[in-house]
Amino acid sequence: MRTVSTDLNILIRPEELTQAIATMPEGLKKAGYRVTEIHAQAVDLTCEPDNMLVTQFAQTKGYPPINEVLHRVVLNGESDAALKDLTQQVVKNLPKGVYWYGTSLEGSTEPGVNAACAWQHGN
Repeated sequence: MRTVSTDLNILIRPEELTQAIATMPEGLKKAGYRVTEIHAQAVDLTCEPDNMLVTQFAQTKGYPPINEVLHRVVLNGESDAALKDLTQQVVKNLPKGVYWYGTSLEGSTEPGVNAACAWQHGN
């Protein structure tokens, strides 16, 4: 098995994310993805107000997200499966209808949110 990671942005209700994270390792293990760690962090949209998931939600539903929060979720683990298959397996372990984008990669991914406007803090 090789070291892999999945890095997703997900627009989801916090309680749904908590529930998904609790069951995800077992569900992914059955798919051949041995998850060693899961990190989830809310993304502050003050520096990136035009997020594509928020826009897609609003266009589809006809109103902006109210209870849904944008999160960056990083899974690190091991698998021999194809990277695109790993991403799909992670998404299958999320609630139906959740808005997401992301990918799986070779190697581990550092968790945390890179602030889009970190440069502004020095001014």
